[in-house]
Amino acid sequence: MSADSDTGDRGDTRTAIMEATYRALCTHGYADLTIQAIADEFEKSKSLLYYHYETKDDLLLDFLDWLLERWKDELREDEADDVESFVDGILPRELGEEREEFRAAIVEIRAQAASKPAYRERFTRSDDLFRGVLVERIEAGVDRGAYRDVAPEATADLLMSVIDGAMLRRATTDADVMGNTRDGVDVYVARVLRGEQ
Repeated sequence: MSADSDTGDRGDTRTAIMEATYRALCTHGYADLTIQAIADEFEKSKSLLYYHYETKDDLLLDFLDWLLERWKDELREDEADDVESFVDGILPRELGEEREEFRAAIVEIRAQAASKPAYRERFTRSDDLFRGVLVERIEAGVDRGAYRDVAPEATADLLMSVIDGAMLRRATTDADVMGNTRDGVDVYVARVLRGEQ
């Protein structure tokens, strides 16, 4: 019987592995990430990583599942129902160094979705989650009269594309686009959604 055979221990071990993976991604990014780099961040033995995951891709795919579970929980607990608070959470004006490094690593991982179906499936589920929340918030705002009568799906797609584009540009260029992009999103929400002049 393995040391983590009971469900609680397995969950604790998985969480510890996922947290080590997060730290290793922040330090090394995707391209330089190795099982050894994760093991260096993991308090338990490297052999335990190999017990659970055969390859780096296996581990990263589970990491993406773990992130999605956490995001679902956070969104369920979030009592806000407006676009503005969604944008605050997903596109802050400034990121700390750790979050910036992590977002750059996620952009690198996302690039794998272009040729690897398992990564594409994970990012499709993630996009569906965030887009769905945004559609619900737009619909709720329209229903209560806070937003103009816009097409929720098209508006959500536009905002998600702008947010994803800002993250991609920030991770792949020296341009500091977050502030300007956020200004543009705020103007769009105020003028197009809220109908303010």
